Formats: sequence, C-alpha cells, structure tokens
Amino acid sequence: MLTIVVLGGFGLVLLIAACIGADVIAGLRRNETPSGTEEKTAGQVIRVRGPVRGQLNGGIPAEYTEVTVEYCTRRGEGPYEVTRKYPVGSRVPYAKNDRVIVSYDVRTPRRARIAGRVSHWPQLGPRSSEPADPVPQP
Repeated sequence: MLTIVVLGGFGLVLLIAACIGADVIAGLRRNETPSGTEEKTAGQVIRVRGPVRGQLNGGIPAEYTEVTVEYCTRRGEGPYEVTRKYPVGSRVPYAKNDRVIVSYDVRTPRRARIAGRVSHWPQLGPRSSEPADPVPQP
C-alpha cells in the first residue's frame, strides 16, 4: 500500500514537471519571430552619442554609447529610428553616416535591431540601361 502511494506521488511530480516544461517551451516558441515576417533593409547612422550615464537594455546602471540609425521599410514606410546601446568599455563599431543593415518585423516595423554593417550601398532610383564603360568590340 505504501509503495503505491509513493509511486503515485512520484508520478504526479513527474507529470507536473512535464507540464511546466511544456509551458516554458511553448512560451519560447511564441516569442520567436515566425519565418517570413522579418525583413532586412539598409539604414544610416544618424547619431552616435556618448558616453552617457544611464541604464542599459537590461536595466543595469552603466555608462554607454548610444548609436541611432534611421531606416525606411522596403514598402516605403518610415523613416523610423532604432537605437542600440554599447557599454563604454566595448568597441563601438559604427560612426556617423555609416551604412548598416536593419532587421525589422514586418508586422511592427518600428521594432527593429541593427544587424550589421554593409560594405556596399544599393543604388537609389532607376538604373540606366547603358553600362558606365562600354566594352570595346573587336
């Protein structure tokens, strides 16, 4: 009789642990961005401010350098701004007028993140049909 009670209690503990684990995993999946809803576009650093005394994104009081990027969505919405804070001791990889990649959620384009630096800048406006330097024909 005691064995049945002990095994039943142990089984109940395992069941509760499995339910909690399933809830945690479901919450993590809900917070992820579903594929196809995130787009990337080009942006430009408009302001590098610092060192500033305040709170980092985690709420930790610190001195940081704030980088602000302006971007428009691929659908022509905007301009929007996104900021990122770097601790003073770390290297700030961006300077004013740098070109950067901005990744944003299509459903809420105001919520974005700086994804990295670009080495080329896409041509703005229509492309000309003629090449810049004609190739000589033999």
